[in-house]
Amino acid sequence: MNFIKFPVGEDAKRVMEGFRKIAGFPKVLGCVDGTQIKIATPTENENDFINRKGVHALNVQMICDSKFRITSLCANWPGSVHDSRIWRQCELNNQFQNGIHDGLLLGDSGYPCLKYLMTPFLNPSNPFQPSTR
Repeated sequence: MNFIKFPVGEDAKRVMEGFRKIAGFPKVLGCVDGTQIKIATPTENENDFINRKGVHALNVQMICDSKFRITSLCANWPGSVHDSRIWRQCELNNQFQNGIHDGLLLGDSGYPCLKYLMTPFLNPSNPFQPSTR
């Protein structure tokens, strides 16, 4: 039984409506981010699991809907891997690239800004001038 599934069809419409009601933001299917889960010291490839804080961890990417339900989970990356790399390798990214999902995701500045993945600009000098990433 699959308890975690990305919304499609009528479910996608309900999620988009939920985000619209929360923030007035149209076509949002979810919010994506990575989190570091501390683990015991691995016996193989130990250095791969050391994150930027010097802790052995897994970098787990999750997408949540407007009701904070997890709709996508990728938990097979060591802590040293950046969120943007996990996203590039994620099957859901391929689905968005191929037009399977009609909507977009919201992510933080650790992710690339794409037509289906909106991320903030860091330190813009005015409302019309985006900064470099």
